[in-house]
Amino acid sequence: MIYRIDNKNILLTAFLGSSAELLIKKTNDYKTLFLPNDKIADSQKLINVISKEKIKNVISFGQKPNIKNKVHIETTAKDGKYCIDTNFNCGSLKLLLEKNNITSKISHNAGTSYCNELYLNGLKYIFQNNLDIKMVFVHIPFKKNVADFDSFCKCIFDVIEGIVSLS
Repeated sequence: MIYRIDNKNILLTAFLGSSAELLIKKTNDYKTLFLPNDKIADSQKLINVISKEKIKNVISFGQKPNIKNKVHIETTAKDGKYCIDTNFNCGSLKLLLEKNNITSKISHNAGTSYCNELYLNGLKYIFQNNLDIKMVFVHIPFKKNVADFDSFCKCIFDVIEGIVSLS
């Protein structure tokens, strides 16, 4: 099933071959960006889109192997001694998720690989160029770790619709 609302100023990103890819393939009503799992190319693709398109919010999705039926909202991207916090209202996102029956956790560790690298470079670009764009990274479970993936996806898109109404 494809979920539809008419809003093109939100960009959804996902890594190819992940549950996040399966999630964002379920909508045609947002700008979507599928990332090739290449630390350099992933960030370049994201920066290319946000530098050229009118985007208000970037919601990047990745998958986390050890979670079931819940999501982790990442607040921080790190690179050794360098750390950058999101400009997205994670508290409001958590409330929207829970209102839509998705258990969520605020996390301060976007990981050590592709997810963190994308988040770090996206936030750096947004802040260094004083862009009026909010970005957040959300880890979702592997598809097999979600009791009902279609219902989960519908709830996620209800949350995104809520974000649209807050913007």
